[in-house]
Amino acid sequence: MEVSYGKEPFDLRLMCLRLCRNLWKILAVTVVGTLLFGGGYYVKNVVLQPDPGYAASSTYKVEYKENPNAAGAYYINEATWNTMIHTGEFLDGVEKHLQEAVERGDNGASEALSLGRDQWIADLSATLPSDFSVPVTQAATQDPEMSIALAHAVEDTMCDEFAESIVEIDRIKVLDHGDFAEVVVPDVRPVRAVILAAVLSLFFAVVLFLLVEISQDSIWLPATLRRRYGLNSLGTVRSVGFAENLMYTLEKVYDKKQAKESENAEICRVAVCVALPEADPKEVVENLQKLAKTGKIRKGIPVEYVAVPSPLLCPESGETLRKADAFLLAVPAGERVGKRLEAVLEYLHTQDCSVDGAFLWNADEQLIRSYYFLPGAMQTQNTEHGGEQA
Repeated sequence: MEVSYGKEPFDLRLMCLRLCRNLWKILAVTVVGTLLFGGGYYVKNVVLQPDPGYAASSTYKVEYKENPNAAGAYYINEATWNTMIHTGEFLDGVEKHLQEAVERGDNGASEALSLGRDQWIADLSATLPSDFSVPVTQAATQDPEMSIALAHAVEDTMCDEFAESIVEIDRIKVLDHGDFAEVVVPDVRPVRAVILAAVLSLFFAVVLFLLVEISQDSIWLPATLRRRYGLNSLGTVRSVGFAENLMYTLEKVYDKKQAKESENAEICRVAVCVALPEADPKEVVENLQKLAKTGKIRKGIPVEYVAVPSPLLCPESGETLRKADAFLLAVPAGERVGKRLEAVLEYLHTQDCSVDGAFLWNADEQLIRSYYFLPGAMQTQNTEHGGEQA
């Protein structure tokens, strides 16, 4: 038996319909992801946010020397400024000026000096808001007096020892002294974080659904039985063409039987086998018999239906199927059906059991109607003879 999975094109319409049917799952995953990541951001950066502290900023004007090897002057970028103010040489100058301020009786300098170099590195930063020649340093601590004292020590270091040690710099002067410490306002944007979490959660939910749906090896349409497995598809029990397809198939079998026998055949024994164990063969036979009683199947062919369990559940069913005049295979629609059906067909092929017709059982009729743009009155028959459908 050859199964043509590779020849099946990607069915975008079916995938979109399946996505719509499972939209509530996608929305549920999106809500959970939003609460998990957006709520986590809010708790970490708003609820559990420590005291942001106070920051004193100083603005400088740097006069660079002319570069003899290129047009224009030298310049130092923001990353280099941050590196230089964290060097040991620069921190030596900060420590020196803090000690001088302590000797002058500055309490803030005494507290800043006690922080140590590791904390200075964490508290000091440099930026270039607008121009390479106008850097800004910031000293942020938990006390405004400490921030101001540390900012003044940085200013003295920048203008004295540091400026003299950098060959690219001619002179540095302070444009705006750090005489005031302002409360640090953290860059926390919970609304934007929640929106971003919702968008990403929705994206990953859709991607996860597509991956799961593709890997489920599902059968939702009767046409899949013909396209993938080469079976004669009769449709579904509730489809409008099922009765005619069933009657035509049985007529061909009955005519062959009459041609082989010298006398007219009395009855046509039809074996109805379910492909998978979760389907009840007796229930399938009862629905076929109800269909005959409603007059949907033309009279004239005496039919006896025989319920046969799935070969996966009862491997001995092969003998019963070979003795029958006709063999109908009921395939339950749904997820994780394809590979198991492939195993059943392989068994039937080995047992020389030829399938005369196959149909979907417990199919999603609404999905089928939407897929083929069929109105409900044309696609389904009265539910009193249709059996329990999903």
